[in-house]
Amino acid sequence: LEEIKQEVWEEVKASLNVDGKTVVTDDNLLGYFLDPDIVFNASGQQVECNREPLLVDQANTWYLRPQAFTAIDNLFIASDYVATYTQIACMEGANEAARRAVNCIIDASGVEADLCKVYSLHEPVILAPMRALDQKRFDKGLPWNDHWDIKFG
Repeated sequence: LEEIKQEVWEEVKASLNVDGKTVVTDDNLLGYFLDPDIVFNASGQQVECNREPLLVDQANTWYLRPQAFTAIDNLFIASDYVATYTQIACMEGANEAARRAVNCIIDASGVEADLCKVYSLHEPVILAPMRALDQKRFDKGLPWNDHWDIKFG
């Protein structure tokens, strides 16, 4: 636990203290928190990667997701459950949510800086036949399967 704290803290300092300018020193560290769902044994070895349940999106629930901005002026959300173009809990969604949160911070601060690019979801044209077949099967109430009847080439 101590090793994780120290490694993360050293990474924070290394990323902020650049070009000979010291922005963060050890006395800036007031405390830390490691999620209790990451479990270690008595010798300090991690025995469970994560006991936190995985978020699996349900159909037609995108509208329930929060935006990156909140009603609190200085609270922004950057997580895979934020409403994004990605529409699924994954690292791509978390990355997009982070970009949205950064843009909210820039807007709220009034600083003159370029906004992060936020890309709409691009679905390659070459996969259109697979999407059409998937939609056709879904409309018929058939289950998903990984045996595609479409051949490429």
